[in-house]
Amino acid sequence: MESAVIKSLTIVALAATLALPAAPALANNNPPGLVAACQSALEGMSNHIVRKEAVRAIGKGARVTVRTFCMGIGPLDFGNASGLGKTIGANPVLASALARRGFRADDVTNISIDGNHVTLVVHRE
Repeated sequence: MESAVIKSLTIVALAATLALPAAPALANNNPPGLVAACQSALEGMSNHIVRKEAVRAIGKGARVTVRTFCMGIGPLDFGNASGLGKTIGANPVLASALARRGFRADDVTNISIDGNHVTLVVHRE
């Protein structure tokens, strides 16, 4: 049941992100409940710990996906990438993938490593 709720909140948060105007217009006027929905969805994604050693081990052959999440909505706190910013930024494969999309390591809120595929979820207010 909890998984279904998390999936529903994630879909609502992502749909709201796509339907809303650019971040500057939202900076001080987030729709009621949207920050809470985004935070809840982020917490649902962040249910696993990723160790610094695993991030350091990501090499040139890795396939990295950078995915935006609740852009312009904020602030969102934590996620499983909290405390991994320096390690993510020091990994040239991850830093390059982020830079190609216009992001930095401190924009990453969630990281998922599945074999040779890495997903970085990024957020900016």
